[in-house]
Amino acid sequence: MVRSHADRADALEHVSVHRPDPGEVTVGVFSLLPTLAAAEDSAAVLLDRAVARSPELAGFTVLSVGAALVPGPWWTA
Repeated sequence: MVRSHADRADALEHVSVHRPDPGEVTVGVFSLLPTLAAAEDSAAVLLDRAVARSPELAGFTVLSVGAALVPGPWWTA
């Protein structure tokens, strides 16, 4: 559902959804944007867009956006 609201500028790779507690949803957005700040900003806009445009998400609110760096082969020493 979130992916359907992404556009090319979001550089969205994939989305994961977790339900840590009843009534809560944690959404992981894996972005290919070049900076952490750009990825966080893009994720916030994308999630707000998805919540605003999806009747299935009525009642949900984006409470916070934060980032976790994921190590991988794209990191250079």
